[in-house]
Amino acid sequence: MDFQVSARKWRPQKFSELIGQEHIVRTLSNAIEMNRVSHAFLFSGTRGVGKTTMARILARVLNCEKGPTVDPCGACSLCEEITAGNCIDVQEIDGASNNGVAEVRDLIDNVQYATSSARYKVYIIDEVHMLSKSAFNALLKTLEEPPPRVIFIFATTELIKIPETILSRCQCFEFKPLSNAQITKQLELICGQEGIQIDEKGLVEISKIGAGSMRDAQSLLDQVIAYSGKKVDTDSVEAVLGIVGGTTLELFAESLIKREPSELIALVQDVANQGKDLGLFCRSVMEYLRNLLMVKVSRNPETLLNTHTCNLEVLKKQAEGFHADELQQMFTILSRAETEMKRSSLAQMVFEMAILRLTETRPFKKIDDLIHKINQAEGEIQPAQPVASPPQSDAPPAKSQPIVQPDNGSFDPSIWAKVRQEVSRKRPPFEHYLDKCQVLALNEKEIQLMFSDSFTLDMVGTPENIQFIKDMVQSASGHEVQVILKLGEARPTPPANEQKKKTINDENPGRQKTESEIIQDALDIFGGTVVK
Repeated sequence: MDFQVSARKWRPQKFSELIGQEHIVRTLSNAIEMNRVSHAFLFSGTRGVGKTTMARILARVLNCEKGPTVDPCGACSLCEEITAGNCIDVQEIDGASNNGVAEVRDLIDNVQYATSSARYKVYIIDEVHMLSKSAFNALLKTLEEPPPRVIFIFATTELIKIPETILSRCQCFEFKPLSNAQITKQLELICGQEGIQIDEKGLVEISKIGAGSMRDAQSLLDQVIAYSGKKVDTDSVEAVLGIVGGTTLELFAESLIKREPSELIALVQDVANQGKDLGLFCRSVMEYLRNLLMVKVSRNPETLLNTHTCNLEVLKKQAEGFHADELQQMFTILSRAETEMKRSSLAQMVFEMAILRLTETRPFKKIDDLIHKINQAEGEIQPAQPVASPPQSDAPPAKSQPIVQPDNGSFDPSIWAKVRQEVSRKRPPFEHYLDKCQVLALNEKEIQLMFSDSFTLDMVGTPENIQFIKDMVQSASGHEVQVILKLGEARPTPPANEQKKKTINDENPGRQKTESEIIQDALDIFGGTVVK
């Protein structure tokens, strides 16, 4: 017997064999049992989800010699003829090649004749949205008042192109895309019946590429089997389908944490040299960023991730190097890049430019903090004006909250500058927290940091971050210190070069800032760069 592709060989023959369309199966089954079958149906949905299959099953259900029944026998002459496509009373028409008025008029003429042997005359028009406007109009009257025992079943992948006049005359059913779990289960069943050895990770990867289409997933499975034979491993699946492995994605995330554009571009070039689909690689990176975000924000990320295709422990470790809003920005950048890559002849360049933009993402800053810094900067550049002393009042002074003052004698600015440099090199996102703190003490025994808000204090005060600060101070000073965090009215402590600027200004209180100093202050506030 000639070879049959899996999509044909494993096509469902009964309602009970259909996958993922339980809402439609239930509706049609009840309609048949109650003898309330409509004369026109419209099946819509993406490719490969069972529209045409459902239409053929419905034709057998209505015309089976034991029926109408929700469980056709499949053995009677009518069931066999319909399955083979040889039944005169069940016609399957391609709307793309029979889209004119003349073809529709021929169909209308044939509708008037009685059935030959079947109980119902069934007309299945696939890709019905390809019919011309005139053809749709010619069909309206017959569709509204068809002869007895005539059933129209329309199938389309583009529901928006169907005229409202047609929709109003049909019972419309929308077919849902199949989930990855449903496709994986069916592929596993097929492999078991065919004697194919394949691990679950490979099946999951095929299901993901199938994108909700059972037919696409089955075609990909046939392709992989043709490449590997009876024993299929994950490497073969990745080689045939052009999938980028998990190791490459992990390396990509590590380079992204370090903000290393050269490493990221080199990875993209390596993927392109291997002949992999860059569009698929872009989607894989987007999925990996999504997984990092789920690990970042969810208490139980195991329920949101497919552990067969990702390493949860690696994700948890890498997620510490990102802020949640950074991951969202990166996802948006890649989403736009994917759309542009489909339209561009320079897909690799578009992707590379998007990768470079990823390295420039930074955590969002609160608008209140920005306004405060701007006001501070404006106050510094205003000339000093004499201020009249306020009038004396007999009222007692208002009580103020005690403010912790820094011990400047135990603060070494050079060590602090080295700490900031180490943090910038190893964990750039952590600099955001150091920008909000004031160094009260930094010596051979301890480092004291004061924060103005409890949220930042709690974020920095985790055991992992405390150990990270210890490691950075030890790397900069050579001493193992104790980390002490305090809450108060903190003024951010700048690096050593900023300390020098402050000293100059303190020594010359009446000195006006130069234009270059004002520009630099603005760049420091907004995190910008000068473009020539």
